[in-house]
Amino acid sequence: MTSELLSGAKRQGAAGARQLILSTLLLVAGVGLLHFVCFRLVSKADIDPWGLSDFYPLSVFKFRTPNALQLLWAVAFEGTFVALFCKLTRKPVTLFWVFGAALLFAVQSNLLHGWRYGIDYPTATSGDSGIEYYHDAIVIQGPLWFLRRFNAVQFELLEHARTHPPGPVLFYYVLHRALRNPGLISIAVTAVSLGLALPYWRRLLRLTLGEAPTSVLLLYAILPANLIYGLATVDAPIAALFLATVVSFVDEDRRGSWLIAAVWLSASLFFTFGALFLLPVLLGFELLQHRRVTRAALVVGLSALVLASLKPLFGYGWLSSFLRASAMENAKGFLLFADPKRYLWYRLGAVAEILCFFSPFLAWLLLRGVPVLKRESPRAWTLAWLAPLSLALVLLSGAMKVGEAARICLFILPYLLLPVVAAWRELRVADQFRVAQAVFAWGLLMQLFGFYQW
Repeated sequence: MTSELLSGAKRQGAAGARQLILSTLLLVAGVGLLHFVCFRLVSKADIDPWGLSDFYPLSVFKFRTPNALQLLWAVAFEGTFVALFCKLTRKPVTLFWVFGAALLFAVQSNLLHGWRYGIDYPTATSGDSGIEYYHDAIVIQGPLWFLRRFNAVQFELLEHARTHPPGPVLFYYVLHRALRNPGLISIAVTAVSLGLALPYWRRLLRLTLGEAPTSVLLLYAILPANLIYGLATVDAPIAALFLATVVSFVDEDRRGSWLIAAVWLSASLFFTFGALFLLPVLLGFELLQHRRVTRAALVVGLSALVLASLKPLFGYGWLSSFLRASAMENAKGFLLFADPKRYLWYRLGAVAEILCFFSPFLAWLLLRGVPVLKRESPRAWTLAWLAPLSLALVLLSGAMKVGEAARICLFILPYLLLPVVAAWRELRVADQFRVAQAVFAWGLLMQLFGFYQW
């Protein structure tokens, strides 16, 4: 009887070609339907007045036709992936080798656009003039000079820096001083984000599911969102900071982990006001798991104290910069009232875009893994629904407009992956490899036939 149940579980957990094709067709049909309905009700000029996208709901996207050299590079990239995935998952390896493979995947993926548009462009776009953090970083006189004057010059900064705290500009300032070359800076951005995210992703898996197989670590690295946006601005490092904050907070077995969580939360808030996403996750997790909020209050309180101390120490007021950024982002008021059409279609488009950059195959495994995760790990399940709920609140607030969802929402991926991992562990090794190949191929095709600008 036991063997029959086990064999049934294996059949239930199989990932055959039919399931992979069906999940692809469902996502493509859903995205196509959203596109069709949107433009039946509103014009393209209403949704994309700046002409950023060739296809809604992808918000910053241009179709392209790959040339012969790019197709050859894609074949080489596929070979690299197959060889490394098979070699690294054959037996346990150190995290160093996973990091090396993940960095290679991100760089090789972006080289499908060539060095100029794949590696240099994410940092410098058109050169020394542009709207990225890099363009502010190369003109400031130094970190202390910038901190003291940030509140006074915030309105004069470029489009991205003016709506963020000083962290991103200072990050690029340090990288520019160390590396000088924008392409090398892009690669360094990826290395920093992976160097922080992979250890914490492994720790989260061990804390909540008891193990962290190499295959699952590599699965994080080959997510289409990471392959495409791993070198883009500071969103990947910010996602890593968010993950480090949550995992440190959840890791109650380690002495002083709440203090480490406070450090990471402070850093997150110094890089983006979007780190407010973390507060419901931290508070909700402790309340649901322990029926208290003492630990969360300590973390949030200490982080607030750190940010408040920047004013007397360095002259930078976090709260005043947040209020100014909010005013600039919502110059016409709450988006729902100021522009209901864009509010609706940006919200729906953001969800569709996240799914596209997650891949239909992992979305299918996510649905399969929900009941398994609920049964195996209440802590992981709590995070798996709390984080999307917090993101939903962010979206409902009107945050994330055109050109932002897939790139900025890199931070939600680890929590979406938790149910995936629960289902993944029930698959045969051959089926795991088949799913990994499908996820990788989806990201590869997205890179080949699209340009995402930043």
